[in-house]
Amino acid sequence: MAREEVRQELETIKAQLRQLYARVQALEQQLAAERQRPTEPPAQMEASSQRGAVPSSEVQPTSLGASLRVRAVVPTPEAELVQPVLEEEAASFERTLGGKVALYTGVTLLFLAAAFFLSWAWAKLPPVGRLALSYLGGFALIGIGGLARHRSEGWFVDGLMGAGLAVLYLSTWAGWERYALMGFAQAFASAAFITVFGVISAVWRNSQTLAVVATVGGFSAPVWLRGEGGGGSPLNFFSYLTVLNAGMLSVAVWRKWEGQKATCLAATIAILGGWMVASYQPKFAALALGFITLNYVVFGLAYLLPNALRRQPTKELELVQFAVASLGYLPTSYALARQGLPADPGVWLAGAGVAYVLVSGLKYRLRDAPAAATLLTLGVASLVAAVAIEFQRPVQAVLFSLITAGLLITSLRYQTKSLYGYGVVLALVAAVVVMVVLFEPIRMPRVVLNEHGIALLAWLLGLGATQAVLYRDMRLQRVSPLDGVFPREVLAATGALGVVFGALWFSTEQTLYAFELVGRKGAPAAHLLVSLEWTLLGAALLISGVRVAIRALRLMGLGTLALTVGKLFLYDLSFLEMPYRVFSFAGLGLTLIGVAWLYSRYGGADTHAPTAQSATPPTGSPAHAAPPSAPTPR
Repeated sequence: MAREEVRQELETIKAQLRQLYARVQALEQQLAAERQRPTEPPAQMEASSQRGAVPSSEVQPTSLGASLRVRAVVPTPEAELVQPVLEEEAASFERTLGGKVALYTGVTLLFLAAAFFLSWAWAKLPPVGRLALSYLGGFALIGIGGLARHRSEGWFVDGLMGAGLAVLYLSTWAGWERYALMGFAQAFASAAFITVFGVISAVWRNSQTLAVVATVGGFSAPVWLRGEGGGGSPLNFFSYLTVLNAGMLSVAVWRKWEGQKATCLAATIAILGGWMVASYQPKFAALALGFITLNYVVFGLAYLLPNALRRQPTKELELVQFAVASLGYLPTSYALARQGLPADPGVWLAGAGVAYVLVSGLKYRLRDAPAAATLLTLGVASLVAAVAIEFQRPVQAVLFSLITAGLLITSLRYQTKSLYGYGVVLALVAAVVVMVVLFEPIRMPRVVLNEHGIALLAWLLGLGATQAVLYRDMRLQRVSPLDGVFPREVLAATGALGVVFGALWFSTEQTLYAFELVGRKGAPAAHLLVSLEWTLLGAALLISGVRVAIRALRLMGLGTLALTVGKLFLYDLSFLEMPYRVFSFAGLGLTLIGVAWLYSRYGGADTHAPTAQSATPPTGSPAHAAPPSAPTPR
């Protein structure tokens, strides 16, 4: 392939040089014609103008001839560019059709011929002769490919040697399965020798094609050998698989062969899936979990460690393969761990999630943002799944609320888009879980410290801390890259409404539940106390909005007070009697009068402190203008 690319580049350079030579030759002829043009004196030119016009054929014969020659020499640019391209495409198609397609077709036919020969030789040759001829054919193909390496292109040599390896694997299978000329040990040793020989040949040739053939042959050996793993212990099977993965992936990392890594991953998933379906037994759970985890660690090191050592970001293809390996490993390992840890099935996923998060932090410090984001995604998903599996819904609500707050606060602190996106998604999950908990009955006979109270307190704590950090971040920078993931203004508004809703629900439910526990369910004093709590909450929001000059807080306070007024007239008035009715109306009326005084005293305009953008006025603003000539009167 390298020689073919070099040859194509040389042909392109030759075509461009021919074009350049033609243009230079045309310019030289045009300059020569200009030098030979006769120059008339001024008087002669006037006389000629008085005598009349002279035919053009007599004025500049040399210039005209030069012009004609120039037109004849200069080629058309379109023709020069299109013709070599068409010729090159036709030649490339011809080489592909007559070269690689012909080779691969011939190799396939030769492989089938070897298979047919082995079948025919069953009745025609003695057992030793059958196997000897088959092995001889395989080594002959490899030898011919090696001898032709200096006279043929690389794809031809790799095709012949790869076909030889395939024939050797086929011969070993025939000696074990078809002819029964080998025992298990001999067949396994032969397959291992062919695999090692194929890898050495691939490294010698620097050929990923040979490495892939050797990889496929090495992974197929346990399938057609069918060794231990059914009724007996699968220790030998897992040991062979681990050693094979470690060796193949080491070579792939050394030579930077991404195709071989993908082949190892696909083959491992296929062979482990087949073993789980055909030979798995519950007594193998611990052994299988240990070896599957070990193989996953080997793949993780192959995908993530080399780039970390080179101080380079991980490639997208490697991250995709690592994600595929992780999505296959996590559910499989959880299913195996569930049999070994029936009481705490989520512990395994929680440990995996913590490990992902820690490695993600290391990758982030190494400035490998793509790998850090991928690992963080796996970590958050594992932790969320572990919480959902291990704990009941009230505990899930608490943990989801705290994890959400941690993700959002960290993302705002470091301006990390991935963390911010996960936090927004998990915030929605936490809200759904909290709502589900609130519609379940309370079982713990305690005020505040019950299922609903703890879930709401954790939700309010997480939302409140997030709102504080979010408000500070929005004041420091009005435009943030996080807005491209989810607008911070929308998150702030939604979170503020969530805080108000949670506080109203918490005060109402816990107050009524407290009266229910003491045997006074539906007492007028309970509803009067709820109205008082709503009034205090609305007043607190309004005063806070005035103090920090945030219109949203003031509007939420007014909305809470309006809701309290509606509750007072539409609900409380129907059953409240004296003196509760007097207290309720008087308290709310005084509160509204205080609200009116606040607005008459401080107004409704926001008086924000200078932000990061507005702290230093731009040039040309009034702050940079010249001082007035006369002082402004006070």
